[in-house]
Parts: sequence; structure tokens; C-alpha cells
Amino acid sequence: QFCLSSIHKYLEVWGIAEQDVAQRLRHWKGLPVVGAWPQADRDRVIALQPDLILASGTGTLDAYEANTFKMAPDGFINFDTRTLADLDRQIATIGGITGKAERAHDIIEQLAARREAIVARRALPERRPSVLFEYCVCIKYDSDPARRFANPGRFIMVGGHLAPDLIRLSGGEPLFTQPGDAVAWTAFEAIRQAQPDMVLVFDCNGCPNAMTHPIDTRPGWSELAAVSDHAVYTPGKNMSNPNLCYPEALDELVDLVGAWCRAHGG
Repeated sequence: QFCLSSIHKYLEVWGIAEQDVAQRLRHWKGLPVVGAWPQADRDRVIALQPDLILASGTGTLDAYEANTFKMAPDGFINFDTRTLADLDRQIATIGGITGKAERAHDIIEQLAARREAIVARRALPERRPSVLFEYCVCIKYDSDPARRFANPGRFIMVGGHLAPDLIRLSGGEPLFTQPGDAVAWTAFEAIRQAQPDMVLVFDCNGCPNAMTHPIDTRPGWSELAAVSDHAVYTPGKNMSNPNLCYPEALDELVDLVGAWCRAHGG
């Protein structure tokens, strides 16, 4: 429901012509509504008697179990893509569900070939640069608003999911998150102590804080070597999200790490 009401904004962000999805839009608008992202109405879902429920680990459905919806244990599948291995397994799972196992295998092989081609051109520094991937400049979430951090520049969300895997593949070393992690709320003091070689500042589309707190305006951030070395980069691809970025984000990361290596004699 939320997505349909905002579809024109999504098409604009993704650069998709509306006529290219017009037929699908008509189909989607004809489907029953069971809630608004990220919430689902349990009774509405049960009333539909679905054969399968496919959920995303980024929404609240991932906390549910099949018996919540009166389904068999294998009727509820949650996709929480945190590593490239997860992504391959989930493509294979969808292939099995749709009866397209061979096609899914082909897609996995094609992605692997593209990944290998990109990695083949990466720089090979003597020392991997440490990389801070700032996914979002936010207050730290707490269910009690009184306990939330008020200064976004002092506490940031470090991206996880696919990002640590891709940073390592590109020649860097991720800070604060490792493959398999979701995100890490990180205080600036920890960042100052870590002194990242590179800072990747991502503008998460739709966030009210996005790009409203530039690094050069944040108290204390000038003390980071990456800032004084002009090693702050703004990637255009959301490297955490496989639906929007992979493998294009790896291609971009290889370029960014390569730029750092050239600037530092690598």
C-alpha cells in the first residue's frame, strides 16, 4: 500500500519509465492489501490462505513464524541477505519455488562471472585501507524518544548486509561491521579511535537526515585522517542492498579503493 501510493517517487529514484511497468502496476493495484510497509495485518494474511509467504529480513515479518499465519513450517520463507553466499542461496530458493532451478543456477553463475571480472581489475595495495561505510546519519533508535541521541554527527549507522563482503572484495577492510552483520550503531568516539583510511558517505534516499549533516560541519570530524587526506567519498550505489546495487556497487567500490591507493602510492 505504501509503495503503490509512492510509486512515482520510486520510479524517479530508480530511473524507470512508467510505461515500462504500466502493465505490472495495473496487476499490483488489483491485488488485495494486507498492510502497509513494514507492517502486515495478520488476520488479512490468514484470510487469503496463501500457499507461501516470502518475507524480507528488513521488515517486521522476519520476526514471525509460519504458525503465526496458520501455515505449515515450510510455508514461510524469510530472505535476510547479509552475504553473497546468502544471495546465491536465495536465488536458488526462488528458482526452486518457481520451477526455474536451471535459470536460477544460470543467474548465480552469471553474477559470479561478473564479480570475478570486476575483482580482476582491482588495485592490490600493500595494506588494505580501513573503510568506514556511513549508511545513514541518524539518531540512534530507541523505542523511548527521550533516550535517542539528538546529534546525528555524534552517532551514525554503519552499513552491513552486503557492504562488508563487497568492501573486502574491492580491496578494503570494513570497520565496525563484518560479513553477516546487519548494521552497527557507532559513536563518533569509536570512529575517532579507529581512524579509518577511507570514509564512504552514502545518501540513503528518503531519510530526512540524508546529506543534511556534511562531514565538514560536524564537530570533531576534522580530526579524522581520512578527512584531512581528502579520502571521503560519496558512492552512488547502495552497497548494502542487493536489489538495488549488486554487482554495480562492487564495480564502483573497486574504483574508489583504487583512487585511494593511487593517492597514497599504492
